[in-house]
Amino acid sequence: MSLASEKGKSLEEHIAKTLRKKLGARVQRDKRSGAGSHQKMDLTDYFQDTPFSIEAKNHKSIAIKEWMRQTKAGTSPGRIPTLVFNADDDVLACIPFDDLVNLAVQIRDLTAEIDDLRSPIPASRLTYLGDQNDNGSKELVVEPNPSNALSELTKRIAISGVATCRNGHIVSPGSNRCLDKHCAFSSTYKKPKVK
Repeated sequence: MSLASEKGKSLEEHIAKTLRKKLGARVQRDKRSGAGSHQKMDLTDYFQDTPFSIEAKNHKSIAIKEWMRQTKAGTSPGRIPTLVFNADDDVLACIPFDDLVNLAVQIRDLTAEIDDLRSPIPASRLTYLGDQNDNGSKELVVEPNPSNALSELTKRIAISGVATCRNGHIVSPGSNRCLDKHCAFSSTYKKPKVK
């Protein structure tokens, strides 16, 4: 194997290792990378754990325009063409600007949704209606907020009685066995071996 292919292989393995470690992505280096005339990417992301189609380049001279054309040509529809290259011992990535903006919009929207989910509901907006359901569970109704666009809709949160074991874990309905496999009250619990 030539020195150039070893350099390319080491960068591809570094990228795959980083994506597996930080994102838990099931990516691996394509063993046919650099071989043949058909267009393909350097990393295989069969399960599409990331939105990227990655082309890796580890060259002394940088030719971003040419590399980006190659990356775009090999990218599957719906994926972000991503060029990853080595420049002065730094690993850099290049993606189209529109895709960068779309990623930023997704991050902003998800962050706002998470913040909204984390914000507590004021007690003044909650009303206890008592035992309303046929199955005997209690029901909380969130009073509509006039400033909310969905003020006509009410959100219901069912609070049902949840059984727990002596250690405080949730118990399987009907069997009275703990669902935590490490709990002594679980059906799959095995005592640790004493040495």
